[in-house]
Formats: sequence, structure tokens, C-alpha cells
Amino acid sequence: MKGLCMEYKANRRVEASARTFFIVEHLSAVDAAGVSTLADELDMSKGIVHNHLSTLRELGYVRKVGSDYQLSAKLLRVGLDARSNARLYTYGHKLCREFATQLDTAVVLCQHTERECAVIDANRVPSSLEVRVGSTLPMAGSLPGVVIQLATHPENEEIESVTEYDIAQLRTSFETGGYTTGPLSASRETDCVAVPILDDEDVCHGAIGVLLTDGQRDQRLQRLTEATIALRGRIEDRFDSEWTGERSFATEKHSWVG
Repeated sequence: MKGLCMEYKANRRVEASARTFFIVEHLSAVDAAGVSTLADELDMSKGIVHNHLSTLRELGYVRKVGSDYQLSAKLLRVGLDARSNARLYTYGHKLCREFATQLDTAVVLCQHTERECAVIDANRVPSSLEVRVGSTLPMAGSLPGVVIQLATHPENEEIESVTEYDIAQLRTSFETGGYTTGPLSASRETDCVAVPILDDEDVCHGAIGVLLTDGQRDQRLQRLTEATIALRGRIEDRFDSEWTGERSFATEKHSWVG
């Protein structure tokens, strides 16, 4: 898989910051590791790795267990705060949960980041897919990522060169109906209906992915597609009205499809 089209590049990249997050992400993947192991696997000197770990430990984001280092639960608060502060989550998570329950299907809500789609809400997703809150999906290699790119850069032809999807087909369904269907990702062949979430200024905040489990495609694809479009509309209405959660439940439409 090639790199993401329209990938953001920092004007003045701070390598020290990048190294810190390389270490944080690596510790997240392996649970715990020593200085020598981290230095070897990240191609850094032991001294640099130790300095970064010492700083993170002083700030409370890393703890030392024996001779190894691991991330602390303080990062959990940072992640939860980031999710709670996102309007996409505020406006969408309860509606996605209700949708998943009523239609007996799996739903993921993905926030748009520069390089990936971060899953900020997951409902009824089979554990075999290994998609949960905090997981990331590649922008070029997942249907939510592709639909975000189609919404953000509709005229950009480079998308075709960085993904294994049939972009011409996806672009047609997106332009005519506002949605795309296909495998969730290159490594997850479960069928998916994906729609972007835009605010009233056409800024894309992320995407919804509704998953079609085994045996659902032929019988339920059309209904779930229509319902997913309705779900998108309801969330985008909240962006438009700057919904606060204080409105009466009765003031919102409650049917997913007409």
C-alpha cells in the first residue's frame, strides 16, 4: 500500500517530538520494553531513548517496572478527554449506539486525522475484526478513510494511485448517493457502508462505517444503506444546530428510514 495522498508535512518538523511519540506508540504495541530493546527496534541511541523515557516518566506518562518501561494510565485520561471534546463523538456516539441496537448491526465512528482514521466509537463489532475504540484504520486502505478523502478532496485523482479500491466505482456511488460500499479495509474483507460526516462549512470530521456481517449483504444492504444515510443526516443536523444534548428526545426524528 502506497502512502496517503495529500499527506500533511510539517513545515519545521521537531525530531525530538517525533522520537517521543515513536517511543510512546511502540510501548503501546509491546506493553513494556527496556532501553536497549527500544534503541534497537527504533534505531536510536540508548542515551536518546533513556532521555525521552526519563522525561515521560517525570511527567507521569511512563512508569518503570523492573528494568522495563511501560505506558501509564495517565494517557488514558488524555485519550478520553480528546474523544469527549470531539464534536463528532458528542453528536454521534449515542446515535450510533442506538442505530446498532435497533438494526442489529455493527457501527464504527471514525475521526479524521492527518494519516489515519481513529476509531472513537465502536458498537457490536465482532472481536475477530480487531476493531475497537482506539484502533486506527489506514486512510488509503480502508473504506472510511477513502470516503473521507472523497469528501475532502473530491477532485483529487491521486487517490486512485494510493489505494487498492476501485475508486471510479466508489466515486460514482459517492457522487450520486453520498455513500460508498465495499470491504472495510484491505485486511478486513467484511462488507461496509461508509459515509462522511461534514459540518455546515463542509469540513469533514470523520466517517461512519456500518458493517454487514455474514449473511446480511443480499438481504439487508439496501435497507442498511438507506439507514446509514439517515444516520449521517441526523448527526450533521446536530453540527448545523450546534446541538448541546439538552433538546427533548421528542424533537428529533426517530426513524432511520422512511
